[in-house]
Amino acid sequence: MVKKIVLLLTLLVIINLTGNPAAAQKSGTQLRQRWAPDEIIVKFKKDVRKEQIGKINSKHGASVLHTSRFAGFKKMKVPDGKTAEQTVEIYIHLPEVEYAELNYYVYAHWVPNDTYYHKQWNFQDIGGINLEPAWEITTAETDIIVAVLDTGVAYEHYDIYELAPDLANTHFIAGYDFVNDDSHANDANSHGTLVTGTIAQSTNNNKGAAGVAFNCTIMPVKVLDDETGEGSHADAADGIHYATDNGARIINMSFGTDSFSTTLRNAVAYAYNHGVTCICSAGNEYEEDNHIQYPAGYNSYCIAVGATRFDRTRSYYSNTGSYIDLVAPGGDLNVDQNGDGWDDGIVQQGFAYDPGDPTDFGYYLYQGTSASAPHVTGLAAMLASIGITEPDDIRQALQNTAIDLGPVGKDNEYGYGLIDAFAALNYYFEEGDFNKDEDIDFEDLQILLTYWLKDRPSIDIYPDGGDGIINFLDYAKFVNIWTANPL
Repeated sequence: MVKKIVLLLTLLVIINLTGNPAAAQKSGTQLRQRWAPDEIIVKFKKDVRKEQIGKINSKHGASVLHTSRFAGFKKMKVPDGKTAEQTVEIYIHLPEVEYAELNYYVYAHWVPNDTYYHKQWNFQDIGGINLEPAWEITTAETDIIVAVLDTGVAYEHYDIYELAPDLANTHFIAGYDFVNDDSHANDANSHGTLVTGTIAQSTNNNKGAAGVAFNCTIMPVKVLDDETGEGSHADAADGIHYATDNGARIINMSFGTDSFSTTLRNAVAYAYNHGVTCICSAGNEYEEDNHIQYPAGYNSYCIAVGATRFDRTRSYYSNTGSYIDLVAPGGDLNVDQNGDGWDDGIVQQGFAYDPGDPTDFGYYLYQGTSASAPHVTGLAAMLASIGITEPDDIRQALQNTAIDLGPVGKDNEYGYGLIDAFAALNYYFEEGDFNKDEDIDFEDLQILLTYWLKDRPSIDIYPDGGDGIINFLDYAKFVNIWTANPL
């Protein structure tokens, strides 16, 4: 019965698309052209003579544009009146042909132009969180609000405070200062500004450093004081409730204590039960007492993040224990493992402290699990931006795609491993979910048929991995996928 419904819907979509050109333009995906539209690649078998090739090409109206002097394949011009996909379909079945395929394009991964981006090893695939290909999927959306509970943020021109120049293009929403009990959560310590920069530093602006999820919106919530970077359980709990009640989807807490608190536990439970993901630093006390840190230790409600170095080993200060869920780059200022001439810290814009001048900005290298947590927070914001919003779903995507370090499986040093941004963003997507909304439904059928009718097989699904051609086999596979997951 379900397959009959799908077939009926198919007919309705075809009628709609062929009768309404505007509808054919409407699609849930915006995909780049994947191959040269008027060229294909053909490799003839070694025993096929030049004269035979000429006759074959003449018969089918194609012509040779170029022959590779290295591998012997030919770049062929598609004949008038045919598409590249149709021409591949002809040549691939000829007995004289070893293979025929579309001449696919390759694209460089987008790289921001920020001055110090080349020093941000923490974002790279070697040593870092594999961020560049993830940016091809999303750079986060402005409707995803990330609350930064910290010493405040240099986010506005107010009184003695200034907006950090490299946060000028970052999106902010009103927050609160629970230390001074006012609505201006400004930073005179620098810690909160550095943390915010890793999450959402203004990016591709020809200055400074980049941020992980630079299009999300930051809610500054001040719960730590400027002088010592200390705060109370009461202020932290109020800050969590405030962020939850005012639209935050993610909360970053780069602070901790070894004192268990029912007040603080109840606050993170409140956030979790309202669909808010809490990301916490695991602590920097390994060489001291290595006690479990809270709120990171409230495992049912929070994701605890430890720190790694460039070589993907645990940073010397990073706490260990069964409460560790994940690790992310936190740096080690004692080494230069990547040989770039800088100590291996996390570079972001802040200001010098001791004493602090919240108008004297510069770029600083910092280290700590306070630096590792915002990497995970930024990735959580990216996941939320593509529809993965529930705390348990975000946790599952992060943990199940992490790069396993140390002993096989979860361990007390690395948890489930080092986050991989690109892998996490692809965790939930299924074949046939063309608009990536986690549902295989009528909208996906419309997209498939639109691309089929327009000879644009950039979303072909048959055979596995695609062959550059959308035909009835792709449609049949989609129907099977859809009917296996009926509405």
